[in-house]
Amino acid sequence: MNKNTRLQKIADYTSKRLLETYQKREDRSRLDHLLLGGEYRWQHTLRVAQYGKVIAEAEGADMELVLAACLLHDIAWFDTTPETTREHGRLGGQIAQPYLEKLRYTPEQVKTICYSIVAHVDIENPEGLEAKVLRDADNVDRYGPYRVLQWCFQDIEDYPKLAEKLRERIQRLEGYRQENNLFTETGRQLFIEQLDLQIAFFSQFVGEKDLSIMPNI
Repeated sequence: MNKNTRLQKIADYTSKRLLETYQKREDRSRLDHLLLGGEYRWQHTLRVAQYGKVIAEAEGADMELVLAACLLHDIAWFDTTPETTREHGRLGGQIAQPYLEKLRYTPEQVKTICYSIVAHVDIENPEGLEAKVLRDADNVDRYGPYRVLQWCFQDIEDYPKLAEKLRERIQRLEGYRQENNLFTETGRQLFIEQLDLQIAFFSQFVGEKDLSIMPNI
């Protein structure tokens, strides 16, 4: 079985399982309201894989193992609750292991992929380049254009509240930009691009709110 065939099987497996577990959630309406439903989680997974590919290629990581980990990293997302979300990495690694063995990955490859899945949530300073690449790719997508929409969507009908929330968000994003604690140089560069996009948009939004007053002459 060639690499692309195995990765396609992983993608099909993940997509199917994410949508099935999402359908079992009793809080689907809440997730949909927050723009965090099953389709979003799968699209996020695909973007993480794309960022993972870019970072892996630039940093010299094992491309197939990175992409496998990216495709599987959130497979257990809907198996957890809002209170236990941080457990989705460990649970995801447990779910992924027998499937990866079925696809005839070596024990060492399975270990690397599963560790990366676990480490993207539970390990502050992951070991191994593949785990670091997945962690960076996930963080890059978490600050992308879609998250701009999510930040605005909930309070879109309360202009003053949203503007104030975004003022605070700008400060936090500027702090993230200064710290930039991603693990790879490529990841850090992509992260800066995402942060700059959000900061620019939110700053424009807040500035527009400040102009929404009657002028004096």
